[in-house]
Amino acid sequence: MKRDIFDKMITKLFPDQKIEVVSYEILSKNKLNEDGEWVLDTTAVFVDIRCEDFDNKGLCLTDYFTKFTGHEFGINKVL
Repeated sequence: MKRDIFDKMITKLFPDQKIEVVSYEILSKNKLNEDGEWVLDTTAVFVDIRCEDFDNKGLCLTDYFTKFTGHEFGINKVL
């Protein structure tokens, strides 16, 4: 998933939150298929954000974006 798409999703889904994306990294993943071969899987996305209300609102963005997009997400709040 490209960063500009993620930025648009964050803005549209959480318009009341002031979320700043500090870093965004996409890593490829592999999985073992039925034949015992390693094949490409969906990508993993790691994001660091700044957000004042992140903890207070109880948003669990990692689970939300993983379920919403089908990609594995790791979203962390940084200072």
